[in-house]
Amino acid sequence: MRNIRFIAWFLLASTFVGAADNAAISARRKRAASVFHDGILIVHAVSRLDIAADGYRQDPYFYYFTGLENTVGALLAIDGKLGETWLFLPDRPPYQKRGLQPEALPGADAAKRLGIDHVVDWSALDGFLSQRAGPGVRIYYAADVAEYPELPANLLSAKAPEAPLWIQEILHKYPAFDVKEVMGDVNALMFVQDAGELDALRAAAKATVTALLAGMHAIRPGVQQRIVESVVESACWDAGAHGTDFWPWSMSGENTVFPRPFFSLALYNHLNKEMRAGELVRLDVGCEWQHYQGDLGRTVPVSGHYSDDQREIWNIFVSAYHAGAAALRAGVTVDEVYEIWRSELLRHRAAAKSALAQHAIDSWSKRENVPFWQIHATNLLAARPPATLPVGMTVNFEPIASVDGQGFFLEDMYLITKDGAELLTPGVPYSAEQIEEEMRKER
Repeated sequence: MRNIRFIAWFLLASTFVGAADNAAISARRKRAASVFHDGILIVHAVSRLDIAADGYRQDPYFYYFTGLENTVGALLAIDGKLGETWLFLPDRPPYQKRGLQPEALPGADAAKRLGIDHVVDWSALDGFLSQRAGPGVRIYYAADVAEYPELPANLLSAKAPEAPLWIQEILHKYPAFDVKEVMGDVNALMFVQDAGELDALRAAAKATVTALLAGMHAIRPGVQQRIVESVVESACWDAGAHGTDFWPWSMSGENTVFPRPFFSLALYNHLNKEMRAGELVRLDVGCEWQHYQGDLGRTVPVSGHYSDDQREIWNIFVSAYHAGAAALRAGVTVDEVYEIWRSELLRHRAAAKSALAQHAIDSWSKRENVPFWQIHATNLLAARPPATLPVGMTVNFEPIASVDGQGFFLEDMYLITKDGAELLTPGVPYSAEQIEEEMRKER
């Protein structure tokens, strides 16, 4: 019955959405053509429909360069040498024969509306590639970090065994092409957002604050992690967002210690467990707004109050966090922020009362002991930041550490400015006392 209802809704829904801002998106493609001036950047729309998802989720790179959120399976080629852009559209859009209208059809009308030079049927891709294939001609593509090989290496091109299968097929027919993975370079194009992107990120951040507080209020002994996660998901929708941009993490106990949370991505039960008194919880959530991501988190006690050791460590952790956050500004490096964070940790060493707090400070003050400590870019997706942070970039400051089987982490969203950083996720408690007070509100 669920499938029948879904299909009926899907066929009746109108999904015609034009490009959000042709001038801004055209400028993005021009910047890409300049960066990849000696070859062809090809990005691929998502080709799979997922009935378990909350809607069709477009590839972030394809959306960034086209503004098309519902175009399934298409390919966008940016020819850097000629400065031209081609959109190759599948000849069988999903459910078109049943009345679902695609965002774009091949032809001059779509090309004009989207500001793309050529909008054609994807059968033309063969001719496009054959005209350009030759020694030294390079195809650029951005990898999906969530994808793993679909075939063993001995069945893949020796030239690029790590490339996705659609690249493998191109190399099979046109072996003269060179290929290069350029996810980092494409992410760099996305680091500085325009006004429309910043509006979406601010809205995502605001909704995420609401969702994180809802998650905090749902945490208590005996509750399953997944119940808290479902509360967060619902809170994102209630706040006007398009659900969550990643499935929430309400990881408790041993599940707070990295890299263990990542294991949830490969497990059907998502590391689900019943939360127990005395445990800490990594509450890491993000609401999505017009494809842009929120990301926010705190370490909170299952029982609503920290133990004496946890309280001391957490408040020291928060103090170091504030010192690092105060250093965020244009031109700063991740290593410089870490050193300021580290210095604040060490400032508390002599006054630390518990052996566990002393051990945590001694451990965390060595960079090799906090390998997951990070600052990452946040826009349509999370990405490694550049060597120095630029004005106009949104980042998440996210120190991650653990000691004696307990994980500690803290995360907010910031907009980098010339003289500092604007906090985009205000209104969430930091100290142990503030978090305990917040958690008591719904108990």
